[in-house]
This record gives sequence, structure tokens and C-alpha cells, in this order.
Amino acid sequence: MVSELQSIRNWYTYNRVARQGYFATLSKLAPEELTRDRGASFPTMLDILGHSIGGIETWIVRMSAVNGEPFKSYDGPDPQTLDDLRRYGQRIDEQVDEFFSRLKDEDLDRTYLVPKLPPWWDEDFTTSFRSTLLHVIEHELQHRGELNALLWQIDVEPPILDWGEFEKTRAGTSHAKT
Repeated sequence: MVSELQSIRNWYTYNRVARQGYFATLSKLAPEELTRDRGASFPTMLDILGHSIGGIETWIVRMSAVNGEPFKSYDGPDPQTLDDLRRYGQRIDEQVDEFFSRLKDEDLDRTYLVPKLPPWWDEDFTTSFRSTLLHVIEHELQHRGELNALLWQIDVEPPILDWGEFEKTRAGTSHAKT
């Protein structure tokens, strides 16, 4: 039986693998498609992808301070190119790996104080590692869905990764979809 922590870690791995499909798909688009304001949650597809990766960083850095030596935040160029975001994502993936290497099942119940951060939230609150880790998974899924809709609007098939295909790939038995 897979522990709850391992299950959560599997979701992070799934999101990492799926994110690579978006890098591949977006790299085939013209630069003006990547930087066009689409009136979405964030103006451009690059902004949405950057925000999604930034959400991982924000929460993992915040929790790393509670569970060991805190990670340093990324200080990259603004605005970011697709290559900048790819490098940023790789750095964040390394931090996620380091964070999970420190984490134990019992840590999921640990709580920590989250200071206010307008405009996102106006007061301090306390939350658990579990809630935070699950929120970050949902956050990335939400923004990938948004990217899917934007890609469909320009007749580009998004790189949707089915969980079953992901598991087959990890087991080394992936088969092409027909």
C-alpha cells in the first residue's frame, strides 16, 4: 500500500511530467502567440505558466523554512521567456525533490503560520503541510486546464497526460494512444 505522503509525491511527479508536455507544445508556437494578452487569469500563456510554477515555489519555499534550511526564492528576469520558465521550473523541481526528501508522513499534520499577502489574502492564517501540498497540486491542475482552453481557442491540441498513461510510462510500459 502506498503511503499518503508517497501518493502526494506521485502527484507532484505527475504534474512535473505533464508540465514538460506544455513546454514542448508552447515551444512550437510563434512568440506572439505566447505573449498575446488573452484576458485570462494572467494576461499571456507565459504569464499563466510562470504563475503556476511560481505557486509551487511560493509554498515549497514557505514550508521549507519550517522543515529545515529555507530555500532561496528565484530571482529571474521579468518578463520571462519560455526558456527562462523552463530553467525556473527545473530549479523549482530540484527544490521540490529536496523538500520531499526531508518530509515524513507525520509531517503532513504539521502546521505553520502563513503571513498575509495582499491581494491574495488579507490576514495571517495557519495551515497544514497536507493542505498546502494538496492546494499546490490543485493550483497547477487549474492553470493547466486554463492553458488547455487557450490552446483549443487557437486550434492547438494541448498535451493532456492521462494518469493511466503516466503510470504506464513510469512502469516502462507506455503505449501510444490510438
